[in-house]
Amino acid sequence: MRRLVFTLASLGATLALAQPTPWTVAPKPRGFVRFTIEGPLDDVHGETRSMSGSFSVDPKAVGSLKGVFAVDLNSLRTGIDQRDEDMRVEFLETKRYPWAILAIDSVKDAAPASLTPGTTANATATGSFEVHGVRRVVTMPIALRMESDARLVASGSFQVPFADFNISRPQRLFLKLGDTADVKFEVAFVPKQAPKPADPKVAAATPPPPEAAPPPEPTVATVLPPAPKPKPKAKRKPKPALVYSFLFKGLEDPKARGERLFHAPETGGPGNQMTCFHCHAKSDERQGLLLKDSHIRAANTMYNAGQRPKFWNGFAASAGPASSICQKQFMKGTGLSAEQESDLEAFILAISPDPAPPLDYAANNYRSMETLLRDPTGGDAAKGKKLADTYCMTCHLDGRVGPVWAPGLYEPDWVVRRVRRLEGHQNKQMPPWTITRLPDSDLRDIVTYLTANPNEPAVFSRKKGGTAGGQR
Repeated sequence: MRRLVFTLASLGATLALAQPTPWTVAPKPRGFVRFTIEGPLDDVHGETRSMSGSFSVDPKAVGSLKGVFAVDLNSLRTGIDQRDEDMRVEFLETKRYPWAILAIDSVKDAAPASLTPGTTANATATGSFEVHGVRRVVTMPIALRMESDARLVASGSFQVPFADFNISRPQRLFLKLGDTADVKFEVAFVPKQAPKPADPKVAAATPPPPEAAPPPEPTVATVLPPAPKPKPKAKRKPKPALVYSFLFKGLEDPKARGERLFHAPETGGPGNQMTCFHCHAKSDERQGLLLKDSHIRAANTMYNAGQRPKFWNGFAASAGPASSICQKQFMKGTGLSAEQESDLEAFILAISPDPAPPLDYAANNYRSMETLLRDPTGGDAAKGKKLADTYCMTCHLDGRVGPVWAPGLYEPDWVVRRVRRLEGHQNKQMPPWTITRLPDSDLRDIVTYLTANPNEPAVFSRKKGGTAGGQR
């Protein structure tokens, strides 16, 4: 997609009685256009706030709304430049199809039918959406919010199934993406001012640079039927649970309650699937990082951790408040209750028989986030597959909390950013793997496995010989 044009027209039966007035896209803040595509590790999010255009509407008759606004989709950013280039060049082909156009032709069930400051009209709109040379009928929820006499906000959402718009499903963008983009927009408008007469002397001295104007109407004459609804996703197999046993029993014992919180996804916020045990062991790691379940955890064990003089590099003085920080960072939470903090601290102290020195956070964390990995695909893919089972399958085994991989379809530097939490990682819940837990040599083998596929050409072959970010 290069430019997205929204044509909003004829939203009700009162059109003939309305006296529309012109509105134009507001100065900043003007809103956004976003899309989301499902991915096997992270969903891909794109956004732009570069918009222009106008429409007319009489707030007393929402059905009079009509107009056009445009977005230069070359301004869409997903957070990774290489991905943005591939999106524009290889899949959306913006040189051939520079615009995407949404036309709203009718609306039903608008409530209320008129607007006053502070109210919102919601409706179901029907029209057409054009992208990549294909135009199809669409139906979507739409809202018009009147924030004041001088500001209106239009918003809506719809889906774009790639196959139904002749867009190849992206499979070379360092991750195999889903087959549908979810698009959302929210754009603010202000009353349009009449243009001032141009000074011919100024215009002659400094002619403005030519700009491509958005098309006022859809450019494809043929309107195809609506795209069929995506097929429901197949049910995933039951999640294979991590094997563990409880050390403490009893509902009245604080340390037993804390141990249950340690293993419960409910310890986190809404939608969380992570547990403390996905990142931290509760057994003694002095005999080695590899646990009895054949996995290595991303973070240090909680065994013998309760008596540390500080946690989270001094941000927490004891294990209870430190647990709240973890819950906020990795478990979609807003902080634990005082009782939960107390129970978790009781559990951690119960498995901490000896005083422990403070961790060297500078070595463990900051050192890991200094630079990208040198020669990230120069390792042993066969060894990397075995190492991935050891380091990663606590979460990424099919059916567990992490998504399933698609080896051969990832960008090496992106994997390193994600694992080490370098800038641009978009890491969500995944914990950082420091160099003390996952050495560079092992990470190099894992990245080689994830990015190598002997049956397919190399991913991002254009980046031959390049190593971004420096050396170790």
